[in-house]
Amino acid sequence: MVLNTNIDRYLLAEKAGTEGVWDWDLRSDTLYLSPRFKDFLGLPPGDPSRETNRPNDWLSLVHPEDVDWLHASFEAQMVGLSVPFQIEHRVRRADLTADSATESKANPHWRWLVCRGMAVMDDAGEPVRLVGSVADITDRKHAERELRRSEERYALAAAGAADGLWDWHIDSGEIYYSPRWKAMLGFEDAEIGGTVAEWFQRVPPGDLDGLRTAIELHLSGERPHLQHEFRIRDKSGAEMWMLVRGLAVRDDKGAAIRMAGSMTDITARKKAEQQILFNAVHDGMTGLPNRTLLLDRIGQALDRNRRVGARPFATIIIDLDRFKAINDALGTSAGDRVLRIVAKRLDASRRVGDTLARLSADEFAVLIDEMDDAGDALAAAEHMARSISRPVTLEEGHEFVLTASIGVALSQTGYDRAEDMLRDASLAMYRAKSGGRARIDVFDTNLRRQAMAAMRMEADLRAALEQGQLCLHYQPIVLLETGAIAGFEALMRWNHPERGLVPPVEFIPLAEETGLIAPMGRWALGAAVRQLAAWQCRFQRPTPLFMSVNVSTRQFRDDDIVGAVRDLLDVVPIPPSSLKLELTESLLVQDPDECRMLMQSLRDMDVRLSIDDFGTGYSSLAYLHKLPVDVLKIDRSFVKAVSTGEGNAAIVQVIAGLATILRLDAVAEGVETEDEAVYLRGLCKYAQGYHFARPALPEAVERLLAAEDEHIALPAPA
Repeated sequence: MVLNTNIDRYLLAEKAGTEGVWDWDLRSDTLYLSPRFKDFLGLPPGDPSRETNRPNDWLSLVHPEDVDWLHASFEAQMVGLSVPFQIEHRVRRADLTADSATESKANPHWRWLVCRGMAVMDDAGEPVRLVGSVADITDRKHAERELRRSEERYALAAAGAADGLWDWHIDSGEIYYSPRWKAMLGFEDAEIGGTVAEWFQRVPPGDLDGLRTAIELHLSGERPHLQHEFRIRDKSGAEMWMLVRGLAVRDDKGAAIRMAGSMTDITARKKAEQQILFNAVHDGMTGLPNRTLLLDRIGQALDRNRRVGARPFATIIIDLDRFKAINDALGTSAGDRVLRIVAKRLDASRRVGDTLARLSADEFAVLIDEMDDAGDALAAAEHMARSISRPVTLEEGHEFVLTASIGVALSQTGYDRAEDMLRDASLAMYRAKSGGRARIDVFDTNLRRQAMAAMRMEADLRAALEQGQLCLHYQPIVLLETGAIAGFEALMRWNHPERGLVPPVEFIPLAEETGLIAPMGRWALGAAVRQLAAWQCRFQRPTPLFMSVNVSTRQFRDDDIVGAVRDLLDVVPIPPSSLKLELTESLLVQDPDECRMLMQSLRDMDVRLSIDDFGTGYSSLAYLHKLPVDVLKIDRSFVKAVSTGEGNAAIVQVIAGLATILRLDAVAEGVETEDEAVYLRGLCKYAQGYHFARPALPEAVERLLAAEDEHIALPAPA
């Protein structure tokens, strides 16, 4: 073959040096590898004058991380780059089985080669061959790596020079302390001798055993190195935290004869860690324990309570009443100052050994430990309630009195988990708050059953909204003068799949509390308006039938009631004036300006607005004339007084007279007797109640409307 004319020269040149040679004929894609090169690769030597190799014989042995660079060097030559190349790469010996892709001195499978080469051109300047040499540089590479490691050790030692260094000759007991080691403890160089006692006598007894044990474990060979944190006293007696590191020098038998190392001041880090740990279990504003720490203390008390003869304990939840009003009126900064004042009062009033914690914005808790009986818990709760109720005066001159709703859970109830006890104390607190605030209530098992029932009802109510179990019943509202149906009030009902028809009094308050009332109210508004459109189309009257729809506080303020009504009126063809939205008095006093703005937006669409149960709430007389209201609805409690002869009957006349003065329509609710209807005629324009018709499904209402139309259509008697 063509290459044979050069083989003798290659062999001769190879014998004169330490490198192997290679020659790659690009036209035939054959590769000549010299015997020494083959030896580098672990290939059988063969007959150099006859053997032809393929480039892959070499390239398949190159380390995966290096082969791309080698290819790139070849390709650069093939495109006419005339500058010789040199590249270092790893190869795997073919005669050894590689079980790892790593390269190290202990792994002979990988060898380092330096490859040099260049292209040979023909007369036209095209590359026809690549020729070059290779040398084994594995030993050099290992030496370089060891040098780097030594340099890294030296750099590490240099960086640690700010630490205190020590060198202990174990046989003689003599130990060297660097000046920095002594200076960290506040001593001059001559003030500390060269014995181990100079070190150990400054370590507090509680840490000395741990330090000695760590040293012994390393000296015995059970641990590869010494690394231990401990406290030490400086010259002034103050405690510092140190991190000691060390490594032993051993004799031929493995016995430690010397150990040297460093000592690092980690006091700042330890303080930071302790602060982080403190913050993790304490409230940042008051410094009191938080929920996490309280639960841990309750858990410890439960563990003690399982022992024979253990004394009972209690958990108390304290929730400030109407604290939100302080934040709203004075700002959160003033509110925070009030909370700190309350925290100090509660801390001063607790018994020694009891745990006071802050759970949330205005909620505190106390673990009353080691009681004689339940009376101790109630006495503690009353004492804390009195401390809270003392007048609070802020720097700005604001003075007010706080009250608290308090719930108590007793260990005698029987608990396995701290979370359960805290939960039951919260349930008792919520019952105290719902019972009128400024009260103390003690948990009982019936309260838990009620809570579970409420939780199940909430889940069922969510399912009812999703699965279409809600429906509307409609109660006619009549003109008192003629008794004719003028409109309806839409009343929500719940067809529970197991319980049947659930009365509103059972689920509406829960819907308000959970926020479900907003989507429920939006659904009811849409269903009622669509039903009204159908009735107006079928039962046409000179004055169209109207529909009153209750709007909850949350729906009015949080659910974009203006946008919802506008969207509905855009798609449902009813006169806007035939839609009447019923609002409660309590809604109007929360933010009168915002309410007036929203009400005016609705009134601008020609939607009518009613005040429901007027006179039972917050007496809206002061601002009623400023609001765009059309209707006052007189509550059933006043109407009932008409037939019972109670003094409240006069209130009906007052409200009706007020409506007349303000040019508003009055609607009497809950009319159940003929006497009530007769009395109200002339006072109120409209009325509704069982005396006229009960709330009913659309089919029953349509029969009433059809019968009324038929009666109207009958000719007058001759």
